[in-house]
Amino acid sequence: MNEQQNDPSKLHPQTELSMLDQLSDMIAIVDQNNKFVAVNKGYENFFGISKDAFIGKTVAEVHGTEAYEQQIKDALEQAFMGNQAKARISQTSIFKQQHTFEGKFTSYSGSLITDLGAMVVLHDITDLIEAHKELEREQELLHTIINAVPDFIFAKSPEGVYQLCNKSFEEFLDTPAEDILGRTDYELMSKTSAEYIANKDKEVRETLEAQRCDEWVSYKDGRRRLLDMYKLPLKESNSTEIGVLGIGRNVTFEREAEQNLLLASLVFDATPDPCIILSDKGEIISSNEAAQTQFPQLKDKTQSLQLNELLYSPERDAIDLDRLTESNGSWCGEICSHDHRTYFATLNAVQGQSVQANKFVLIVRDEKTHSAMADNLLTKAYQDPLTDLPNRRLFYSRLESAISRAERQLSQLAVIYIDLDKFKPVNDQYGHATGDKVLREVAKRLKHCFRSTDTIARIGGDEFVALIDIEKREQAILVAEKCLNSLVAPFDLKPAQHIISASIGISIFPEDAGSAEILIQRADKAMYQAKHSADTSVCYFSE
Repeated sequence: MNEQQNDPSKLHPQTELSMLDQLSDMIAIVDQNNKFVAVNKGYENFFGISKDAFIGKTVAEVHGTEAYEQQIKDALEQAFMGNQAKARISQTSIFKQQHTFEGKFTSYSGSLITDLGAMVVLHDITDLIEAHKELEREQELLHTIINAVPDFIFAKSPEGVYQLCNKSFEEFLDTPAEDILGRTDYELMSKTSAEYIANKDKEVRETLEAQRCDEWVSYKDGRRRLLDMYKLPLKESNSTEIGVLGIGRNVTFEREAEQNLLLASLVFDATPDPCIILSDKGEIISSNEAAQTQFPQLKDKTQSLQLNELLYSPERDAIDLDRLTESNGSWCGEICSHDHRTYFATLNAVQGQSVQANKFVLIVRDEKTHSAMADNLLTKAYQDPLTDLPNRRLFYSRLESAISRAERQLSQLAVIYIDLDKFKPVNDQYGHATGDKVLREVAKRLKHCFRSTDTIARIGGDEFVALIDIEKREQAILVAEKCLNSLVAPFDLKPAQHIISASIGISIFPEDAGSAEILIQRADKAMYQAKHSADTSVCYFSE
């Protein structure tokens, strides 16, 4: 009986070889002469030769001299000295494919060798390396995309510390990323703004719901900006803590432009002088109410009308816009209507943007009607004189502006049409003065049901209409119910009290309509459905 058979701690050589063959890694036993004593099927499969063909060959012969000298030799020598060593090895398979192995080298004194040798275990990590490279490529691509987005993007930890930001955010703050990351809003902006944003972030973390809102922020350098912000909760899979992901953009100048356009539109509509906007060819593009009153043919929107069909110059029959304004882009003088009425007029050229053609603005003044129209200026402004709420003109303008914004942001709007019930008996029994008092109180109650960013307007008689931003349609009915609840308390008309209720219709953008006019019409239709319903006082629009 030989020495290995007498040592109960050593396995039989055949048993040990059989065990090695069960492992998928490439495993070999090497003696101190760097020759293979045994290999498993992993070696056989990779190199495509039988296991017996390896026996007696050196490591350099099998793996190649270059790989042996540069990648294997040092680790193998460490194993012969009784140490454990690791090395990364590149090797070409029988199929001419390059593989990368994580090699582990340990000393060996088992049944397959009489003296001290080394065990080589090679674990194929080719797929792992490729996956890591693919992950790096994806991360680089994602990083490139994030930095290419014009909206700024950032991520905060649950403690409000900035962990990520893109180039747009760096440019907006005019601060490099290394001076943003690791800091909080308290270090980047005013205390008031930081506290406001911290409260908004807290709402997102606590409700676990995304929120969209406008945020005014003031930075330490004195800048004040309006941000259109979309925030959503950010949770890592292995953590219970909730951070915040923010996507936003600076809309300060955009909103200012919208307000200027709205103001210009209101001024155009409310001015007592007839105003006409003309194309460079003299075609009438638009006219205000005063112009349509003065020249009734302007009310017909179905047919285009040339300026020369409306007015003429006493100096020459046809009005030549270019000749009139050729000196400095402006002209003042007399013009006549075809009923031979004379007006004093000013004509100004408006320079077109980019490829747009020039436009002309004609303002007509008639002294006989000017004072009368001036007296009516207040009634044509944007505020309802009874309730101080926005009137129909301002509501339309705000709704059209909101639709444009919602189209860009892919968000939703709700139009809430409110018609008072049981209001006519107030006027009939107590008089219009008392009726006006009730309307003012109704407006006051309704106004408390809406946010400062919403619009509630009186569009006539006992009818009110509201505009709100929503994330889901159910929010609209909650606001409508809040309006109904605000009217529950009786109105003190002395000596009696009177109860007034309301019927409410709701239309949703973009689900029900894509224009301001149709949205209001459909909310009005839904209101009549509610008014004739025995079950509810609130109805959504339905075809």
